[in-house]
Amino acid sequence: MTSNQVHPRETGDTFPAEVDPGLSSMQQDAIIVRFARKRYAKGQPPILDGLNMTVPRGCIYGLLGASGCGKTTLLSCVVGVKKLDSGDIWVLGGKPGKQDSGIPGPRVGYMPQEISLVQEFTVLGALYYFGRINGLEDSDIDERYGFFSELLSLPPKDRLVKHMSGGQQRRVSFAAALIHKPELLILDEPTVGLDPILRENIWNFLVKITKEEGTAVVITTHYIEETRMANRIGLLRCGQLLAETSPTALLNKFQCQSLEEAFLILSQKQKDNQDKGVLNSADSEVIEDLDEVATHSVPVSQNNLRSSTECIMSSEKQLLDSQYNEKRRTPIFGKIFRALMTKNILQFLRHPGGILFAFVFPLVQVTLFFYAIGRDPKGIVVAIVNDEAGHCDHGNIIGSVIHNPDEGTCDYVDISCRFLNGFNSSIMEKEFYSSREDAKLAVESGRAAGTMFFSRNFSRALQSRRDNVDSASNADIVAGEIDTVLDIGANRQIGLFLQKKLFEKFIEVHGEIVSTCNIPRKFADTPVYFEEPIFGRLDGKYSEFVAPGFILTIIFFLSTAVSSSIIIADRAEGVWDRSLVQGVTTAQILFSHILTQVVMIIIQVTVVMCISFVHFQLPCKGSLVTVTAMVLLTGICGMCYGFLISVLCNSHTVANFVSTGSFYPIILLCGAIWPAEGMPTVLRWVSFAMPTTIPSFSLRGILEKGYAVAEPEVYTGFLIVFGWTSAFVICCLIGLRGKTV
Repeated sequence: MTSNQVHPRETGDTFPAEVDPGLSSMQQDAIIVRFARKRYAKGQPPILDGLNMTVPRGCIYGLLGASGCGKTTLLSCVVGVKKLDSGDIWVLGGKPGKQDSGIPGPRVGYMPQEISLVQEFTVLGALYYFGRINGLEDSDIDERYGFFSELLSLPPKDRLVKHMSGGQQRRVSFAAALIHKPELLILDEPTVGLDPILRENIWNFLVKITKEEGTAVVITTHYIEETRMANRIGLLRCGQLLAETSPTALLNKFQCQSLEEAFLILSQKQKDNQDKGVLNSADSEVIEDLDEVATHSVPVSQNNLRSSTECIMSSEKQLLDSQYNEKRRTPIFGKIFRALMTKNILQFLRHPGGILFAFVFPLVQVTLFFYAIGRDPKGIVVAIVNDEAGHCDHGNIIGSVIHNPDEGTCDYVDISCRFLNGFNSSIMEKEFYSSREDAKLAVESGRAAGTMFFSRNFSRALQSRRDNVDSASNADIVAGEIDTVLDIGANRQIGLFLQKKLFEKFIEVHGEIVSTCNIPRKFADTPVYFEEPIFGRLDGKYSEFVAPGFILTIIFFLSTAVSSSIIIADRAEGVWDRSLVQGVTTAQILFSHILTQVVMIIIQVTVVMCISFVHFQLPCKGSLVTVTAMVLLTGICGMCYGFLISVLCNSHTVANFVSTGSFYPIILLCGAIWPAEGMPTVLRWVSFAMPTTIPSFSLRGILEKGYAVAEPEVYTGFLIVFGWTSAFVICCLIGLRGKTV
């Protein structure tokens, strides 16, 4: 701080809400920082503590400091990636994020400390991406690539970023920041890991563009001595600048041979001042003395701490804007969207695991569903005790009915064998036991799913029940029963299946027997008669009931699983922030991802529809177009849900927990596994509010009832999906507001 600067701490005043440096400073300086404060957590020391910095146009500004001193934080605030807690920043004449600033936009070139490149890009692909979002034509990008390839010894243009060394990746990142010839170049440790010759080439190039093109360059580096070529250096320690002057002036002041030695002296003086508790280093005599020999300074006094409306009239602002109008290249929306779409497609196509998951996974899931769900169980072991005919001579005794019309008799012989032979061996494996105790032990030990017992007089007792309906003895009634014990606890579904099959088979066999005796077949039926249903079939498969909910849920969560990591990956790679700094909006990034994912969803839906309706012949009485529309919209809804997860979560782990954790509530509550009518009232309404419950009812109505879109049961499902999709998109856009520059 110069001698005529007055810091608010010295006067006891609070920091002004806005400190405007005036029109002349805005014309001369690329970056102006005033009283910048920033801390990451309450109670921790500030990363930036009342920092002031000025970067003139057409100069190289070397920002030096130890690791963790706040260099990267300061640059992140300058480019708008992070926000100050208090203080002001002007970049190229305006505050970051404002229309009159160069940020975000192509007037700035930004190379963050991380590589911040898409790993699936080639060298040329990376330059195409950053060139296009900054408004360059492809021919200009090709020309610039040739220049940088020679200057930086770039790898072959078709080499992928993920296959390069760290130094090669850093060189490509450097070229990407310079590809569009920005007015302001911000480089965070660009020369780390590079050999001395390349570092010298880079510095010579930076000196050249500052002199010939008037470019302002802010560069941080670990190599303090290499900043001798800078026009001005700022020594940052403990969130404050110890000095802001030219390297020569700094060396002359302290009579040092190296900048590192001068930095050490300044650091020690700052520490001494802090120990004395006299002043913070930002106000120390050290900086005041250095400012006397500084080649450039911008005074900030109480007299110029006034509002921008008092300093700059609107006509002056228009004049300033017109001076740089030619340099303000506004990228065409088409170029930005083309760059984003190309990035998204290349990321997907060059990721074999993603392709396998996106296209093979739905194929496997649907195939497994139709093969595993809804088919009749096979090979169920039943322990049989037949006191009437033993093991039926291993199937040779089939039972018979002897009908003698002349005598008016119809006798049953070994009907138990006829009943047992009626079962297909693939459904039920019959194991014969000599006693009921042995058969029961087989069930208890898990070797059998149930027992069946036929009494010694089963056929005679059944005949007696037929002939003596109103006078059959209790002994005949008991002897004519098939005592059955099922293992419902171990496997309820198999137990219920056996119960149904045994009942149906007895009605069938008994009907055949009585019809042989010239007795109406209906005599053997139960009084309850089920006619053909209005919709569906009595013998319909369980898979046909479950399929609508399953298909929608699979498509929903396939889309969720893919999209829930996309924005997280962009942020983790650093491409997100870097793109925003160059003027790409969060909405553009989001909708480019949505468009890419919609194409993938269309392919996934096509695979699912072909497997379900062509290969497995899933019945459909309605329009397949309506079915496809419902499944496609559900996939888009799941995709938007995944994007919301990606926006709200900061890591892949958390995103996976959220997406996986939400899968089970939706699959359990969608009414596919169990009807929603069986749930408690409150839970039922929660179920109906889920994005797949009502749509699955709608899809079932199309498949089983042939309903069209005009039916309330169908269009309600479409409205539910559309409502959830809209809500997810709106929440995404709101969440992305906090991630803009």
